Amino acid sequence: MSTTSSPSLSDFIAGVEKLDSKGTNWLLFEQQFTIAVKQKDAWGHFDGTSTRPVPAVPDTPTPSETTAIEAWDKKENLALYLLTLKVAPATYAKHKRKGTVAKVWTAIVAEYSSKSLLARSNM
Repeated sequence: MSTTSSPSLSDFIAGVEKLDSKGTNWLLFEQQFTIAVKQKDAWGHFDGTSTRPVPAVPDTPTPSETTAIEAWDKKENLALYLLTLKVAPATYAKHKRKGTVAKVWTAIVAEYSSKSLLARSNM
């Protein structure tokens, strides 16, 4: 009987090229990064399908609600960590105030998709 496990963090670091600040490697980066983040089971934090649980009674969450919120926060932190490993500090700093990883990722995709399009049109 075999078990399936997520690739190690060192595999993630070695297997995904860092995003060039000019966006010259955007297309390859986006593909590699998406695949690797899916393997780390964190893609829902990037595409926005994983949302933070909200307790039924906001000021008094149940123990199971608290556990779910803590698990979501932990995965959100992992997603943020994966992102900061592979984008330039200036890129992250530019978008970090947007809030969730999904919002930061959406802004980075918009920025680098346009940079990539501009670079291809200049060729």
